[in-house]
Amino acid sequence: MLTTQARLAMRNNQPVRLVGDLYHIIDIKRVNGTIRMIATIKKIGLAEGKYEPIDVDIEYLERA
Repeated sequence: MLTTQARLAMRNNQPVRLVGDLYHIIDIKRVNGTIRMIATIKKIGLAEGKYEPIDVDIEYLERA
């Protein structure tokens, strides 16, 4: 996923797909010294409270 697409999905609270599951993007940050962007995502589902946010490279995310 492109950085602009990820920022738009975060701003509009749109879900993104990672390995078949849906997630919301909470935050996007740049890794120091590189051009890599990391997204903090949280799983969408019935038991959202038990899932912890995880950090994932933006390139692995897809639009849902």
